Amino acid sequence: MKKVFLLTVIMSMLVFSSSFAFSWGMYDFGDDAFDHNNNWSPIDYSQFYSRMDPNVPSPGNLGETGEKFDLEGLHFAMEGSTAHVALTNSFGLSAYSTAWKQHYDLGDIFFSFDNSSKMYAISMQDFGLYEVTGYQGLENIPGSYYGNDYVRNTVGAYKMTSGIKLADDIGMMTFWDDLEADPMYGGSGDTYVFEFAFDMGQLSDFNGAGTVSFHNTLGCGNDLIDEKFTVVPEPTTLLLLGMGMLGMGVYRRIRR
Repeated sequence: MKKVFLLTVIMSMLVFSSSFAFSWGMYDFGDDAFDHNNNWSPIDYSQFYSRMDPNVPSPGNLGETGEKFDLEGLHFAMEGSTAHVALTNSFGLSAYSTAWKQHYDLGDIFFSFDNSSKMYAISMQDFGLYEVTGYQGLENIPGSYYGNDYVRNTVGAYKMTSGIKLADDIGMMTFWDDLEADPMYGGSGDTYVFEFAFDMGQLSDFNGAGTVSFHNTLGCGNDLIDEKFTVVPEPTTLLLLGMGMLGMGVYRRIRR
């Protein structure tokens, strides 16, 4: 009976540790670093690889696994005026193809607001925040999808080429070994999480609410994340806004 109890305790500890071992460094997005983007892409790569299911990230070569090039999650949250962004992938800053003997860099995280022509980026070179003035698409290097119009046009922006720096050193990277339970095609389960935090007040076209769109890819175009989030003012912000409007109403009545 004691052995059964001890085994139950050990198994419970293992389950607990595997489920709750993940911890964020800058903001608590929950227990899971992954989201619906894991093992999925808005690009249909099955037209290039007959053995692949639609919308599975490209394996790079039939002898490799798509896990090498897998973008696995993008999270966003507001805490007061502070924006928190987290990107999860399986390769860190660079994915290597053994078939092409080529490294493909992680692209910058681009984002913009609805009804605005401005584009911003979180640079993966220096973890700085920028207003984008120029950017490039996929790299024209061996093994990339640069020569395919469908993928190249769908991927769009890959890396910022020029911009106005708004903030320095807004992020951090953390590495977890074998965090993913079910990697594609038996590939490596390594997990890298990039976390960023910055003041939305630094962005001239942010009005406190609306929709923000994020975009991230690799230099080869083997995967893509396009995500939209609704920014809702916190109750305290709404309260302050209401008090301000009430004050203006009282002021007008007094003047009359």
